[in-house]
Amino acid sequence: MTMSLRSYLNLILTSILLMVSVDIAYADKTVADLTGEDRERFDKFHHLMAAGNAQEFYSYTKDYADYLKKQGDMNLYYKLKCNEGFYALHHGQLIQAMEYAQNLEKEVRDNKASDYFYLPLGLMGDIYYTSHASRQAELFFTQALNEVGDRDPKFTMRTYVNLAEMQSLKNPTLALEWLDKSESLAKELKNIEYQSMSVAMKAYVFFIKGDSEAFFRQYDEYEQLRGTGDPDFSRRYDNMMAVARMSFDRDFKGALERLHRGNLYVDSSLVAVRVLAFQGDVDESFAAMKRRYIEMDSINGLSQGANYGYMSMERSLIQSQKEAEAYKKKAKTLKNWLIGLVIAFLIIYIMGRRRLVRIIWARNKNLKEALERAEESDHMKSAFISNMSHEIRTPLNAVAGFSEILCNPEIEVGEEEKKDMQERISNNVELITSIVNEMLELSKSESESNLRPDSEMEDVRINQLCRRVLRLMVEKANQGVETRFMSKVTDDFSFRSHGATITRILMHLLDNAQKFTDEGHIELRCVYDQEKRELNLMVTDTGIGIPEDDQDRIFDLFEKGSGNFKEGIGLGLPICSRLAQSIGAKVTLDKTYKTGCRFVLSIPVK
Repeated sequence: MTMSLRSYLNLILTSILLMVSVDIAYADKTVADLTGEDRERFDKFHHLMAAGNAQEFYSYTKDYADYLKKQGDMNLYYKLKCNEGFYALHHGQLIQAMEYAQNLEKEVRDNKASDYFYLPLGLMGDIYYTSHASRQAELFFTQALNEVGDRDPKFTMRTYVNLAEMQSLKNPTLALEWLDKSESLAKELKNIEYQSMSVAMKAYVFFIKGDSEAFFRQYDEYEQLRGTGDPDFSRRYDNMMAVARMSFDRDFKGALERLHRGNLYVDSSLVAVRVLAFQGDVDESFAAMKRRYIEMDSINGLSQGANYGYMSMERSLIQSQKEAEAYKKKAKTLKNWLIGLVIAFLIIYIMGRRRLVRIIWARNKNLKEALERAEESDHMKSAFISNMSHEIRTPLNAVAGFSEILCNPEIEVGEEEKKDMQERISNNVELITSIVNEMLELSKSESESNLRPDSEMEDVRINQLCRRVLRLMVEKANQGVETRFMSKVTDDFSFRSHGATITRILMHLLDNAQKFTDEGHIELRCVYDQEKRELNLMVTDTGIGIPEDDQDRIFDLFEKGSGNFKEGIGLGLPICSRLAQSIGAKVTLDKTYKTGCRFVLSIPVK
């Protein structure tokens, strides 16, 4: 029985190392990437690795390594050198495998190929793992994981699986933690091969524990992965899963036959003991076997540790010396970096301080300008209150005075005088109403300052609209002032726009013209600019005009122009400008016209 178990163990280790070696050698470069001579060389290496004699393998590997080095493919080169150690290991040449590991470590460190430090560490872990020195193996595997980072995910997952198998009997909880990491990484990388291997090894751990419920959960997941038909699914543990399932189903004869017939890729001796324990009441025997297995592992570890102690010490000294030299170089580099950082900090500090001063100056300038605008706004507010007080109080006083005369029975008023007073009362009331309406119009135009939606547009016959507006304004025109309309477009000319808004703008412009024109004429002219696709409505008068000093601010709120004592509060033109903006148009003052005023409403025609 003992010889049979040892045979199974040797066969398992040989198979594992053979599969691992091929995985490591081309972890970063698949066979599909190789063509021509590269493919031929790899195929021969693969064949000799699996079935070649030692002399032929080592001779060819030396030539192949020289070829890879000459090609500059250091990734494959270092992994090939690692495989020399694996080949020696699974052929029972432990000391030679250790020498390969140390030589590889020296080479990667001398070449400062830090990305490949994990390879000799992983090889050392496998050497101790094969020798049943699990404590030392775990140390090297853990250090290899720290070195590899995320550069070689297959190596990382394989190391997780190795660590889990070592702990499956002694510490199954820790074994399951390693397998969780392997499975999680495999899922992240969508690597069905290692995902299936991780699930199978979890099932193995639960089989050794005798937990049937947990085993069958993993078994079902394993079968689901197999059912996907993915070609990368690993069938490596099919025999082990079958033996475990038969044991839980109490088909012990079938389980033992399957165990002896095929390679399980795990510790067959441990599986056999577990099957026998399920077959009868041999729990105490299994416990004794477990204690013996652990003791044997500990003894082997001490023995191998003694055998390899000298080499390990030498390796540690070389590594420490290299690390000390590297530390000195790093310290010197760090010193230079610190000096450079201090200088850079001072430069940045000085530049930052200068930039901060410039920002403060700029903000002070902005604050000064804001203060000036605030003071100007306060001045405008005072002027507005004063203007509004005057503009409203004057007509109110007139209304109150005439009303008092008309209502006083002691004062006799003739019919002509009464009629004149009533007309003046009516005019002043209309003036007050006009002022209030302008204030409401300003508020409304502010709410409409954004573009009005196209859904509110209508077909506008512009000649018809202009004549209608003029009819409304003729009644207010001063005597001796001619009001006329001229159009360069036909009466059937129409376009899509906001007719009501255009009407409001023209009413304000015409009202403004009538207010400042005592003689001459007021003309509304319509002209279409074909090139610009723009309709221009021009309101021209022969009134007092606008002084050049006031022309640039005539569209500002409450601006009436210097020396202007006409009624009104200076809102008509600002309202026109805002209404025009709301329909995508604009109102401008024609500064070239000198006989009076000319305002132009320019409307884009779609």
